[in-house]
Amino acid sequence: MTVYDRWHKSRPKKDERKCSEHRKVPTSDHGIGERWQVRYRDRNGDQRKQNFARLADADRFDANRKADESRGEWIDPRLGQTHFGDYAPTWMSARLHKPSTVERYAIVVNNHINPTFGKVGVGSIRPTAVQAWVKGLQVQGLAPRTIGTIYTIFASIMRGAVRDELIRKTPCVDIRLPYVSKTTIRLLSTDQVAALYRAMLPEYRALVLVGAGSGLRQGEAFGLARDRVDFVEGMITVDQQVVVIKSRPMLGTPKSPASVREVPMPAFVAAALKEHVALYDPLDVVFRTALRHNLIRRDYFNANIWKPAVKAAGLMSDTTFHDLRHTFASTALASGVPISEVSRWLGHESITTTVDLYGHLVPEASSRAREALDKAFGSALSVP
Repeated sequence: MTVYDRWHKSRPKKDERKCSEHRKVPTSDHGIGERWQVRYRDRNGDQRKQNFARLADADRFDANRKADESRGEWIDPRLGQTHFGDYAPTWMSARLHKPSTVERYAIVVNNHINPTFGKVGVGSIRPTAVQAWVKGLQVQGLAPRTIGTIYTIFASIMRGAVRDELIRKTPCVDIRLPYVSKTTIRLLSTDQVAALYRAMLPEYRALVLVGAGSGLRQGEAFGLARDRVDFVEGMITVDQQVVVIKSRPMLGTPKSPASVREVPMPAFVAAALKEHVALYDPLDVVFRTALRHNLIRRDYFNANIWKPAVKAAGLMSDTTFHDLRHTFASTALASGVPISEVSRWLGHESITTTVDLYGHLVPEASSRAREALDKAFGSALSVP
């Protein structure tokens, strides 16, 4: 027997008085709390119990528990009471993330997820509540891509709760996210790159050509080591970047394994780097701050170095360092460099990413395809 009547004794003595309502011998809990109790043992063998107001509900819970247990699917409902805010740090501590990623995830959880779900048991979160939360993020004015990132982290944590058997299934089902428009590719002309190069402070000037001429990401350019620049072979090795952890810039590994790569260094980039090295004689990292020779923080650089130079060069105010990377890719593709090579030089994990971003920039692709197919099939089909 696993369902018990809390209000009445199961083995009363003969001389004990019965209650007038149920005609049974009452316990000290008679009339207090919910009457029916299901007792069971969890997977660790510890005694557990759950109370119900109605016998039918207790019997249903007990039957479902036994059926799930026989299938190996039983999950103690007490575990579902674990607050999301308590489980999230446990999930994050077990992930094989870089320190910078862990810090970014923690900020997202604290700022955007915990205010809604932090004090809610993971087993109590329903899809409707998740959808309402997503809509609330949109009402707050967050960009669709930002909302997508926040939701991805939340959904990953809830999948972790399923794996850890706190809940049976995730509430992140059929959740509609705001539409994310495709990345706008802004290309700079050679004259615009030259104007930006001349407008930049001398100690940062070569960064412009590293971005436009070799396609490095901003953090990769900031972390470029002197011994990774091969002037003889004309190649740059990318194997580190500057990341910010607890407000301090530090050297870390690149974005992904594919980001560790060698990229060609055109002569004009080599000339700019040689001049920079001759002037500033960096010991390790090529580019550092002018006054204290620290690693460069992206937020400081963009606000105090980049934006003034963009304005002085007469470019659009929202021009970014990443636009130099787009310019590198488009220039290489327009010159007939295979997109597979461009993808490798950009450090994309999949060529699909490169095609999605820059496929439309491949010149005369349609006409080349027609010519190749006509040549292959024309004579066989007697097509002039």
